[in-house]
Amino acid sequence: MKVKNRLMAFGALWCGLAALPAAAATFEVPRTFEIMYVDLEGARQFGNDFKVDIDEGQHQIVVRFNNLFRSGGDTQVFQSEPVVLDLQFEKDTHFTLKAPYISTQKQAEANAKDPQFTIVDEKSGKEINYQQQVLTTKSGFQNTRDYVTEIERLTAKNAPAPSDGPAAAPIVLTEDVALEMMQFWYNRSDEATRKEMRIWIADDMYKPTVSNIQLEMSQFWFNKADREAKKAFQAWLVE
Repeated sequence: MKVKNRLMAFGALWCGLAALPAAAATFEVPRTFEIMYVDLEGARQFGNDFKVDIDEGQHQIVVRFNNLFRSGGDTQVFQSEPVVLDLQFEKDTHFTLKAPYISTQKQAEANAKDPQFTIVDEKSGKEINYQQQVLTTKSGFQNTRDYVTEIERLTAKNAPAPSDGPAAAPIVLTEDVALEMMQFWYNRSDEATRKEMRIWIADDMYKPTVSNIQLEMSQFWFNKADREAKKAFQAWLVE
């Protein structure tokens, strides 16, 4: 009787799993980019910030460039404006964004004005046709921008130009930008880098034994964060 009940339970579970929609396509970006939104939903709902699995069909994917540059003795973080991509995905496709190598802030600024990259189908090796739009640059590092509203206005067919009237007041994000960036770069790190980051947080005199962009960016944003953001990040690490 018990065996029969187990078989019935397994069968019900299998039917339930079979009924779930399966992701048919994949989109991936290099480590210097992040996937911000898929159809105006946060990328974290799909998996992570640099690779997402989605259903076949037409999708709007928003990406942006992030990197750390050294100039003399200074280290500067660069973040481009979001780029809106319209892509058509077929079943079992794997698209990858290919971008030119950027080693200086000057190169990053030039590329941000006119983003140059290709999107390749990993299975066929062919370049994919796509449309792109770039959000308008705004001065300063702003953590209160409502990107979703900006993207909706940008992509709307009959959206008025920004000069036609006053812009809507920005919506304050609930998450601290420094906290979000620390989580972003920590998620991109391998296990060895994550371990070094945790030790460095516990002991700021510790000298990490690894050297990579993920650790440097995590340290940069941790140093930039306020006390509350640092506490929230440490709590997030042990969740």
